[in-house]
Order: sequence, then C-alpha cells, then structure tokens
Amino acid sequence: MTSTILFLTVGSCLLVVLFLFLHASSPSSKINGRSQAQEVLNTLQAELLPNWFVDRLFSKEDREFASSQEAPGILQLFDSERKSVALSWLRQTRDYVAQLMDFHVRLSRQRPDLSPATEVKLTFEYVQFQLLCKVLAAMIRMLGPVRVRAVAEHAADMATHLGEVSEKALASLDEVVPVKVAPN
Repeated sequence: MTSTILFLTVGSCLLVVLFLFLHASSPSSKINGRSQAQEVLNTLQAELLPNWFVDRLFSKEDREFASSQEAPGILQLFDSERKSVALSWLRQTRDYVAQLMDFHVRLSRQRPDLSPATEVKLTFEYVQFQLLCKVLAAMIRMLGPVRVRAVAEHAADMATHLGEVSEKALASLDEVVPVKVAPN
C-alpha cells in the first residue's frame, strides 16, 4: 500500500514537472497559418541546421587558430564570443522547433486521421529534444562549444527529424481540404 502511494506521488510530481517544463519552453510567437509554418521550417532547415553550419559553429580548428595567435586575450575573447553565438543558435533552433510543434498540436486537433501512437511518439521525441537543449546549454556554458560538438550535432539531428515531421504534416495539408489553424 505504501509503495503504491509513493509510486503515485512520484508519478504525479513528474507529470507536474513535465507540464511546467513544456509550458515554460512554449514558443514565444505562434504560427498562424501554413505559410508562416513553411517559412519557419525553411529558416530552420536552410539557415540553422545545415551540417556545415553546425560543424563550423562548434569547430575545434577555429579555437586552435585563435589559440595560435599571439595577441593577448584573443583566446578568451574567442571563447566568450563563440559561446554566445552557440547559445544564440541553440535558443533560435529550440524556438523554431517549438513553434513548429505548437502548430502541429493545433493542427492535429482538427485532423482525425492522425495516429495517436504516432502523436505520442512525436511528443516523446519533442520532450527529449527540449531536455537535450537544456543540457546542451548548460554544457556550452560550462565547457564551451568545442567540447560539446557531438552533443550539438545530436541536437541538430533531432531538430532536423522534428522539422521533417513538420514538413510531412505541411505536405499532407495539400492532400486534404485546407484547414485554417486558429491561434490559441
């Protein structure tokens, strides 16, 4: 009996934490239509997630070049600026993915043809992505971008996957009667 109560209490606490986490990470701006969703998706795919961009942002070679310079303080300035840029990239990527997922949730309310199992899987992947972004931000602050390149690449891969899901959802809008998603 005591273990059941403990289990329910811990489970309830975890659900509350998950709700608060998702609510706190909700997008600051809402997508109001298909064209805005497509624009956000295009920006995410073309500007924030290309492999060359992520490779360059978390490049060890750039830091090695900065450390080879004899100017005093150049390495500290490089580390500080690169950290700021990496955190900005992460914030923008997280926000764009959050906007797309918010649009997807609002769209799914009007689409009875969506599979509940697929939607649960997508929600789980999105929560994983949000948690990874929080961990990556902390790692960037503590270790710097160069040391967390593999984690950043994994976050970019997850964002790319979530973007592909949004792309399929947008493409499916062409196959059915046009749906206007009203803002919350």
